[in-house]
Amino acid sequence: MLDEPLVNLDYKLREQLREEFKRIFSEGLSQDTILIYSTTDPQEVMELNGEVIVLDEGRVLQKGPAKEIFENPSNLKVAEISNDPPMNVLKGSKNSKNLNFENISLGIPNHFKNLEDKDYNFGIRASEIKLDENGEEFEIELAEISGSETLLHLKRGNSKLIALIEEVMNFKIHEKVKINFNANKFYAFGEDEKLVSSPYGGTNG
Repeated sequence: MLDEPLVNLDYKLREQLREEFKRIFSEGLSQDTILIYSTTDPQEVMELNGEVIVLDEGRVLQKGPAKEIFENPSNLKVAEISNDPPMNVLKGSKNSKNLNFENISLGIPNHFKNLEDKDYNFGIRASEIKLDENGEEFEIELAEISGSETLLHLKRGNSKLIALIEEVMNFKIHEKVKINFNANKFYAFGEDEKLVSSPYGGTNG
């Protein structure tokens, strides 16, 4: 049992040991060995790429290969804790022509074509939101530089989201920026917060 073994290490040692754990997981263990690795870091989960059990307050939310959980989180809670930053959630609706949220209308992606016309929680990862002069206007609440990336905390109406910009950029608080969404990477969760449709073909039933 390894309970967050890298959390208190300096950066260099943490990266070295992470590579060693990746080697151990990729080469496999003997049949009579069980290794349990506990972490709150979604990046570690994906890099180690083993069988994953997602826990929340002692409850099992989902289990399966790391790739499956990343691509098809069974509910909003799994989507939140299996992504860093957490998956953005936008309350909206689908009709016969568009997805709608915060007075924004987007074309319906192919994987949503057969969805009922009703209200949903739409999910979109920070990496699937890009700056675009022809996009939709949001207000910056915080600009956070993380390594070689910039995390923009944005607000529009009652919706807040995070966009990941793959370069270091300077912004002012309350500055207005325009963004677009990769609709082909949208998720749909029902009002019960369970997965209804994902861009990778997953559903919760």
